[in-house]
Amino acid sequence: MIGKYRIEVYDNHISYKFEVKRNITVIQGNSASGKTELVRLISDYNRSGASSGVTLLCEKECVALNVMDWENYIRQAHEKIIFIDENNTYVKTQRFAEAVQYSDNYFVLIYRDSLHQLSYSVDEIYGIREARDSQKYVNIRPVYNELYKLYNLMKPGPVRPDLVITEDTNAGYECFKAIFSCPCVFAGGKTKVAKWMSEAGKEVGKILIIVDGAAFGADIQEVMRKIRSFNTDCVLYAPESFEFLLLKSGILDVNEDVLEHTYQYADSKTYLSWERFYTAYLIEKSENTIYHYKKEKLNQAYLSKRNLKMIAAQMPELIETGQ
Repeated sequence: MIGKYRIEVYDNHISYKFEVKRNITVIQGNSASGKTELVRLISDYNRSGASSGVTLLCEKECVALNVMDWENYIRQAHEKIIFIDENNTYVKTQRFAEAVQYSDNYFVLIYRDSLHQLSYSVDEIYGIREARDSQKYVNIRPVYNELYKLYNLMKPGPVRPDLVITEDTNAGYECFKAIFSCPCVFAGGKTKVAKWMSEAGKEVGKILIIVDGAAFGADIQEVMRKIRSFNTDCVLYAPESFEFLLLKSGILDVNEDVLEHTYQYADSKTYLSWERFYTAYLIEKSENTIYHYKKEKLNQAYLSKRNLKMIAAQMPELIETGQ
């Protein structure tokens, strides 16, 4: 399944409008924040249609998954947007992860905890809040609940790190080590980033952490909690992926529309995450060129002074490399 889809669902009391564009969207938040009401509206509409008093507008069929045989349902469903709330504990199981993997459905998961068995983007983790102006119209229209991104990562001021920690052990680490003048170390995987922060934070000043945002959603909660507990300045930078930076750099001739509107190209049935899509696209575009890409070890052609400058230019201006 590909595409970006706007969902509008409401009754006489409450209204939601939002978009989904990846295979997994996660909605988090505390009790009474409106998460359960969203699933209830969709479930009521599934049972009774318009006679339920609920209006549901979307190009794709939206379904609140409440059946016992959820594995079989997911296997037989095609190109639907499936909503699952946190009362369904199977969401945290490996069996569910395997059912979701390479499915041609989109999933909206209402779950307050991190889902470590799944690969999802930091940009697709949302909270729900009441729109600020909704109370002005409380007597004539439903209360409007809006979705907002939970994680806005870059700080307003410049960041000149004393240490860079990369999630990536291989190609990304090699490149960032060449770009930054300060020491650069690798965590050895996204689940180990928080541990490396604890070790490094005892000895250095400002820390910049670089991760593949397209697949770091399950780990960001712990890392952000760790950042808030640090006395030192610590910033998380989460581009879609290292391969995305290479594609954006202009070193290779690529279709800009693929990068700007990835949701039209990254089929969820083929790619578990956009990170994997960008890797496959980079390998395809660099094949039979001097820039042939392998994730395990960075092609030295990317490390020329000119190319490093082009790659660094894709990073926020607030990040100072020290060069």
